[in-house]
Amino acid sequence: MKKIDKVRFGATVIIIFAVLLSVSINITGVQNTVDSVYSFMSKKFGWFFVLANLAAFVFSIWLIASPKGKIRLGGHDCKPEFGRISWIAMMFTTSCSAGLIVFGFIETIYYSSAPPFQISPFSVQAYEYAEMYSHYHWGFNAWTLYVPASVAIGYMLYNKGRNSLSLGNACESVLGRHSKGLAGIAVDILGIFGTVVAPVTSMGLGMPLLTLLFQNIFGISDQYVTNIQAIILLIWVLIFGTSTYLGLSKGIKNLSNINVSLAFAFMIFVGFLGGILKLFQAEINTLGLYIQNFVRMATYTDPYGDGVFVGSWTVWYWAWLIVYMPLMGVFNARISKGRTLREVAIGQMVFCSLGCWVAMSTLGNYAIKLQQSGIDIATVLNQEGQPAAILYILENMPASKMMMILVAILVFVFMATTVDSSSFVAAETTTIHISAEDRAPRWVRIFWAGMACLITFVLLQVGGFNAVQVLAILVGLPLAVVMFIVIASTIKMLKKEEEYWNKQ
Repeated sequence: MKKIDKVRFGATVIIIFAVLLSVSINITGVQNTVDSVYSFMSKKFGWFFVLANLAAFVFSIWLIASPKGKIRLGGHDCKPEFGRISWIAMMFTTSCSAGLIVFGFIETIYYSSAPPFQISPFSVQAYEYAEMYSHYHWGFNAWTLYVPASVAIGYMLYNKGRNSLSLGNACESVLGRHSKGLAGIAVDILGIFGTVVAPVTSMGLGMPLLTLLFQNIFGISDQYVTNIQAIILLIWVLIFGTSTYLGLSKGIKNLSNINVSLAFAFMIFVGFLGGILKLFQAEINTLGLYIQNFVRMATYTDPYGDGVFVGSWTVWYWAWLIVYMPLMGVFNARISKGRTLREVAIGQMVFCSLGCWVAMSTLGNYAIKLQQSGIDIATVLNQEGQPAAILYILENMPASKMMMILVAILVFVFMATTVDSSSFVAAETTTIHISAEDRAPRWVRIFWAGMACLITFVLLQVGGFNAVQVLAILVGLPLAVVMFIVIASTIKMLKKEEEYWNKQ
């Protein structure tokens, strides 16, 4: 009979309810501290997130180039459980979520209006660097943050015979016997909390947009906003409750495949709207700038400037994505049985990056085209916020109402896929497994899906995107420390593997 890990399950639930209670009691106080906390954390520890990203990137390149990349999860003769396309689709949709649609449309506008490197706003160079940076923040460096945990957890699960799916096990080579004690439990609880919070940060981005789209599609007034959000969250619980109940092969895999098909069909359509030849011209230029400025972007901390750009974007992105690390590490490990370590790294860094670049190039270039034509998206973005700016873009598209419906469906399905995978992982990491093939009880998966929706609802009342930024950086900082331990532990494990075979 499957048993719940009472320590990890109970501790995580207590922490979540304690946070929700403190927020609910003093919402005004929380709102007032959001900006100051983020400003302090990004300025004092921004360099640490940049360093963590560099460490993960170097580790991933080393793994791809090293003979150790040939090691197969599950042993030499193990066959992959999922086809390559479905495997990549599940990784892609779990991490990207609604953020890909939100930032796909407006990230280039953000950067054009307040560019890095002291570039003049809305200049030709500002637009070029805006596209370059959107590719950077959604490219190799972003996806490399998941590689160490994916490899470490998968190796421990399928090659070392550990039944528990956890960050604690991934740190075993460094923590030693402490990985079974308080240190390991603390790492696991932090990882589970990150797993539950990760989709919440994305829902905090997607829900306001989805709400505004529903209002405009159906003509609903502002007084019913809370009701709309509650209904959306309830439908989400039903969707990923059903999908999670069906499991990986029938539920999550099929939902991910549908998600990818819808997303890329929409992006290609927008690409043709913006002009396909112009798109290719812009993309070649963007990739050239990306290559020229890669080292500068990867190490940019702006020590003598105001640090606003790097603090608001690069530091936040790495903090946000590191929050996803426990979720992506466990999920990618679980679906990667039969894949080599090199495949795991390339699958995420290359193929998932390419998917994001399609979004950034098609949606981003279309937004720049509108901005340059006199449709002032930047002013709407600055004065009314992200949802209003995206709605403004859609209103200036052909068949605008249909475009709103398509984007609403995309955001809805993206969020369902992410929370689906999150609840699956949270359930797996709070259950005591008898074997590597064992699965958590279905009710636990549905419980964690509901918990993510509850946190999202409270988060939206506190401060929307600002609250998302603070939540990401607060949870991301300790997880960045854990990632360094995971990298060191993985290298040590693989070195022992090499020594073992050399003795045979």
